[in-house]
Amino acid sequence: MIRFNPVLNDPNDPLSRLTQTQFRRALAASGLVDGLVLHRVAVEVAGLSPKGPEEQDRLYTERLIELERLNAWQVEQLKQGRTKFTLGPYRILDAIGSGGMGYVFLGEHDLLGRVEAIKVLPRSKTTPEAIANFRHEIRSQAQLDHPNLVRVSYADRDGETYFLVTEYVPGIDLRRLIRRRGPLEEALAAWVVSEAAKGIHYAHRNRLVHRDVKPGNVLLTTEGDVKVTDLGLAWSLESGGAGGRTRGRDKVVGTSDYLAPEAIKKPGDVSSLGDIYSLGCTLYYSVTGKVPFPGGNHVNKMRRHVHERPAGPRRFNKTLSDEVLQLIHGMMEKDPSKRIASAQIATEELSRLLDGSEPQRLALLIESVSKDAERDAESSSKESSGPEPEPGDQLPETIGITIDASAEITPEVFAQPETEPAPPLLAQPP
Repeated sequence: MIRFNPVLNDPNDPLSRLTQTQFRRALAASGLVDGLVLHRVAVEVAGLSPKGPEEQDRLYTERLIELERLNAWQVEQLKQGRTKFTLGPYRILDAIGSGGMGYVFLGEHDLLGRVEAIKVLPRSKTTPEAIANFRHEIRSQAQLDHPNLVRVSYADRDGETYFLVTEYVPGIDLRRLIRRRGPLEEALAAWVVSEAAKGIHYAHRNRLVHRDVKPGNVLLTTEGDVKVTDLGLAWSLESGGAGGRTRGRDKVVGTSDYLAPEAIKKPGDVSSLGDIYSLGCTLYYSVTGKVPFPGGNHVNKMRRHVHERPAGPRRFNKTLSDEVLQLIHGMMEKDPSKRIASAQIATEELSRLLDGSEPQRLALLIESVSKDAERDAESSSKESSGPEPEPGDQLPETIGITIDASAEITPEVFAQPETEPAPPLLAQPP
């Protein structure tokens, strides 16, 4: 039986007018589209008499996307000559995002047909320490099974590529939601943070500290559910109780906008109270749309977390109640011994601000934002003539930067500030 290969040109075939571009070669080798469909599309493109390789590839991609055989991400990978779209038993469908520990893709299990999220450790980062950290994340998450935590379903390696498979959570993260719609109303913010705190409390009960709680790691679903993700920096307390030492002694890890003071001053002493402080920063961001200490570099932010109070939330949102201000203050106490003592207590306190309608209202909000995002994507794809910006280019500098800033910690971080500290969080705005 003769198989059709659209890359090979027959001088008597009208398809011979098509150029063998890198895109066509990669497409044929990838196996993403079956041969019959490729032949049909090639005939259509040849019939349009493209005026060069670029127009030819454009016609190819537009038709294959229209037929839902390829998506924009796959097209970009093929244009770069990439042909491998599998990891173990999974077909890679799309790119979701990236973080400090690796890239995240959408994948479909070849036999089960289940769509899940796949976190991949980049080959450029496969040092012994990075592999050990990635294995640690896999084992940390595999211990946990809670509705407010993203669940792990599988982990493996494909050649030299390590990957972790988790449930796929359709929706949006809290950071992107607030960047699109602005601060949440108080009760809705309380619901989101209380649900995140439930997941964090479960992790603490299992002797795990997250160490990177932030809005970007709080996922919100179209059903109104809240799930905490990315335990890449989580640390077990089993080896030394609440003061258990971290791997990589005295390294500051986390995101500089949400770091607890003690995580900066004594990074080797890991405590669950650091997660409470980060939850307080997340609540602050949720109701104000601002990080506690905007602007400046990592060292500036760390110094301010150690020594200064953030601006009072009412400066940005005058509708906030005394109750939510008290909670933010209690969760962001710089002295861990005076801080709200557990994620469970934080959940109980936050629940006093709820009326029971929050899950439904959150679901409606996420659905609305998702539709807006789809419309924006369609509009930008039609209007944009240049390449899409990288995901990191769209994020503000002060949000979502995972750091290992141990080399930057100098005496200035711990020096007392020369200016007067900000007034207490409960103070009325001027």
